Amino acid sequence: MARIRKRRKKRAMLRDSRAKRLGKGGKKAGAGRKARGKAIRAAIKRKVGKRSVDRAKPIYPESDAHSYIPQPNLRQASGERLSILYLVHSFFPESFTGTEKFVLNMARSMQDKGHRVKVVTYSPSLAEDGANAVGDVFYGEYAYEGVPVLAYRHRTFDPESRFEFGDPSLLAFADHVLEREQPSIVHIGHPMRALEFARSSQLRGIPYVITLTDYWTICPKSVMLYDNLQPCSGPEGGAACLARCRIPNVQDRLASLLPILESASLVLSPSAFLASMVKSVFPALRVEVLPHGLRYASLLLNKKVYGKGSPLTFVYGGSITEHKGVHVIIQAMSLVRSPRLRLNLYGTGHPDYMRAMQEMASADPRIAFQGSYSEADLPRIYQESDVAVVPSVWYENYPFALIEALASGVPAVVSDIGGMAEKVRDGTNGLTFRAGNAGDLARQFKRILQSPALLNSLKRNLRRSPRRSVEDEAYAYENVYFTHAR
Repeated sequence: MARIRKRRKKRAMLRDSRAKRLGKGGKKAGAGRKARGKAIRAAIKRKVGKRSVDRAKPIYPESDAHSYIPQPNLRQASGERLSILYLVHSFFPESFTGTEKFVLNMARSMQDKGHRVKVVTYSPSLAEDGANAVGDVFYGEYAYEGVPVLAYRHRTFDPESRFEFGDPSLLAFADHVLEREQPSIVHIGHPMRALEFARSSQLRGIPYVITLTDYWTICPKSVMLYDNLQPCSGPEGGAACLARCRIPNVQDRLASLLPILESASLVLSPSAFLASMVKSVFPALRVEVLPHGLRYASLLLNKKVYGKGSPLTFVYGGSITEHKGVHVIIQAMSLVRSPRLRLNLYGTGHPDYMRAMQEMASADPRIAFQGSYSEADLPRIYQESDVAVVPSVWYENYPFALIEALASGVPAVVSDIGGMAEKVRDGTNGLTFRAGNAGDLARQFKRILQSPALLNSLKRNLRRSPRRSVEDEAYAYENVYFTHAR
């Protein structure tokens, strides 16, 4: 009993010391950053202060989503060329998450097929000097990896949080672009900042399709998390948003967005989970599932074999943000003291959260922050890694980092919610743990350390898994375009 009391006292002292370090870091910032740092530290304390975290039970909607199956199309077989306009809320090189990668993959693929493409995106850093203007909207053009891009910005506000039509400059700008480009079809890769284009397309008789890549259409925060980082079960007509997140008028927001979704020629989702969540809010809406594909030529298969005592390198790749659950990995590492284990964290994020995570990991030399990375780095990263960790506390939709790891022959340990649980079957092609529970993640770490040969069977199963390429995805989307294009 004396030993147990001593260990408990030591753990308490470590937690107090960690909290003090985080508190000192926050005092160095200005007033705004200070408040932000305080909120982050409070959230982290709630999530990882104990081995077992009590949290609201998340919703697991029954999936009645249908898979999109390409049908024979004479236009597609004829060699006809289309003009395709892509709309996305942000884009390379300023922003490079999974949604941007998806739009880039499709735009490049359609270019390769001979279609004319252009990406329209919002750029908060676009310089006003020398830019063209339509009312209060100014815009400029550039190319990214050969894909033409038209970037715009409103002179007085960011339409990110808007869900109503009313700004004359945005409507005039959408009219101007559609008149100039004369697209055969519009593909909305994310509806945020694209509502005026949807409205203008409707009025002009231009068909549009929408791909859902997160929960923005049903959640003003896009991530389906309460302020305390617990997963949300749905807006409940806006009542839950007001009660749990203090966000008003969500009922009006949902009512405004539904006609945009219903007027689309087709609404698609990469995952059945996301489709079902959206349908749980808009039951009459038809959402079809069309998974993303990968560029396998940019990946290299990891062929490592493991035995007793093998050293292990775990890897996380993605945004260093609260909803991605990086704090959960760092806490799990503190519960597994094996010198055989290392963790590499790739990515960047909000400076306050980054600083908090670096301080949280500062006493553990096994943890390394590796900074940003690109697609060209993936072969090296996954050759150096043994296990990928995806600890998100939100309902991930279709995380590219997870799919790229599995395609590279690297098993993954993932949270048991959302699109992650859809892609990883526990004990077959990876392992799962209770989302947000650092103790349960540490249990899986220990399981792998005690029996590294488990990875060999997981890797064999990964090699047998069906592969979906960008070419497969592009063929299906081209079929969508030809089916609905004017």
